[in-house]
Amino acid sequence: MKIGIITDIHENAEMLYAALKLADVNHCDEIACLGDIVGFDQRFYRYSNNRSAKTCLGLIQANCRWIVAGNHDLFAAGKLPAYSNGFEYPENWFAMDAAERKILSRGKVWSYEGEAVNDLDEDDILFLKTLPEFIALPLDNIACVFSHYIFPDLSGSTTRYVERNNHINGIWEFMEQQRVNISFCGHSHNMFAGFGYKKAGSLARAIHLIPQHSFTLGDEPVVIVLPPLSAEKGRAAFSIIDLNMMKLDIITTGIV
Repeated sequence: MKIGIITDIHENAEMLYAALKLADVNHCDEIACLGDIVGFDQRFYRYSNNRSAKTCLGLIQANCRWIVAGNHDLFAAGKLPAYSNGFEYPENWFAMDAAERKILSRGKVWSYEGEAVNDLDEDDILFLKTLPEFIALPLDNIACVFSHYIFPDLSGSTTRYVERNNHINGIWEFMEQQRVNISFCGHSHNMFAGFGYKKAGSLARAIHLIPQHSFTLGDEPVVIVLPPLSAEKGRAAFSIIDLNMMKLDIITTGIV
């Protein structure tokens, strides 16, 4: 079984069409989406003439078997994350402007000050509200969890990125509870895939970026952070996990 994995689309319909074509060419049996389907930060992205949140959401609904919410999806839906990594959101969070959100949170969660208006309608918003923050499932000879980012910040709604190994201590217990041995996520917007292992020392770097395009996976529990379909700069990527061969391929789709 081959599963195509798409993450961090950010309304880039052109790159999404390219990824879906690659999924077909590579004979993917299913496709998973790891969130941030929508969300266009005007400070970072330059494809504004080709973007459409509605088009991207429709393509994901039509082509993906598994879909989880990213932080931008939750913001567009006006839905607070269930996994907030300790931050307590006030009830009027979405009524505040970006500056107020940033001051109140002391910069600990995203305030979305650069978010552009999207073309979603009411039905699209309702669909985004239904998306879970993670999906855990057994697949053939592998059990994995799909999420936008790493537990306990499954949607990537806080501004802290995982750096040292003690930042991911909680993920191993979470994976044990879900009975999975691989955690797939995105959110970091790195050009290369990153890998985190339980055996690393507490002071070691948590996620190691490896500038390769093909990986053979073992039996050890691992967190795999996949590159985005829409990077702020550099090449966009689409991932394929072959469960029969336990092989992960990162395929570039073009330059953003």
